[in-house]
Amino acid sequence: MERWIDMHCHILPEVDDGAQSIEQTINMLIIAHEEGILHIIATPHYRAGYPNPDYHELEQKLETVRQEALKIDRSFRIDLGNELYYSQDILEHLNSKKALTMAGTRYVLVEFPVDVSYMNLRAGLHNLLINGYLPILAHMERYQCLYHNYNGIQELQELGIYLQMNISSVIGNITNRRASFCRKLIEKGYIHFISTDSHSDQYRAPRIKQGADVIRKKYGEDSLSQLLSENATKMLNNQYI
Repeated sequence: MERWIDMHCHILPEVDDGAQSIEQTINMLIIAHEEGILHIIATPHYRAGYPNPDYHELEQKLETVRQEALKIDRSFRIDLGNELYYSQDILEHLNSKKALTMAGTRYVLVEFPVDVSYMNLRAGLHNLLINGYLPILAHMERYQCLYHNYNGIQELQELGIYLQMNISSVIGNITNRRASFCRKLIEKGYIHFISTDSHSDQYRAPRIKQGADVIRKKYGEDSLSQLLSENATKMLNNQYI
């Protein structure tokens, strides 16, 4: 059995637009396990200035989900982070521990509006970086300013920014321009994490096998292991990638 790490997943029940019940969460856990995922970082949305789940509520739900995961497989691990919506206030929320890093590490998973300018995207990520955090740009393939902007993507990588891509984005035939672009980014070595960004047991379920097969066929087992396991392990150990 594969032992993949899904480091971007909205699996905690009733905390955001992800799982809407513990029953749906359990179904997501079953699907993830069948797909070869044995470690999930739950990443509920967090937005400064908006209602966010209380940390103690998240901890309680995390423990419930952990117990359900252990019923499926004693090796099944669940950790906690946030998917942070970037704003000028997010640093204050991180420093005060209201907003969460990835499993207690220096890594932070951060998203922006899809139509953000490259200048504002870079400035926000750089702001997190110079304040001691290691930013991971969530579902980087969605941002219009990065589409075919290879110079900009390389600049982000050279700054020390990590890039996460959704597994569904690599699936598609040669006529699918977005999928072709995403696969080219993998080929060039720009992507550090591949995850499901799953939100339910139906639409955007935590399925990984089809995309993993595409990556394995095109780029080999080593690249697949790096994107779905090795880099995430380094992140969880608070190591640089």
